[in-house]
Amino acid sequence: MAPNPTADYQQLTTPAGAEIADLSKAPLPTAKTLRQRQSIPIQLTRFAVFNARIMRMVLKGDH
Repeated sequence: MAPNPTADYQQLTTPAGAEIADLSKAPLPTAKTLRQRQSIPIQLTRFAVFNARIMRMVLKGDH
């Protein structure tokens, strides 16, 4: 299957009238933040907590 050149073109262009976000002044993550993002135990804990919250919401029917 050949790649669709139209899809590539659409991904690389900005719609007319849209502004491009200037991220040059965005804060960079600290060393501590980067370690937390790369820590498997922390990520597994966050994953479990997030899933528990979603399951609780689904079981309660408040979605």
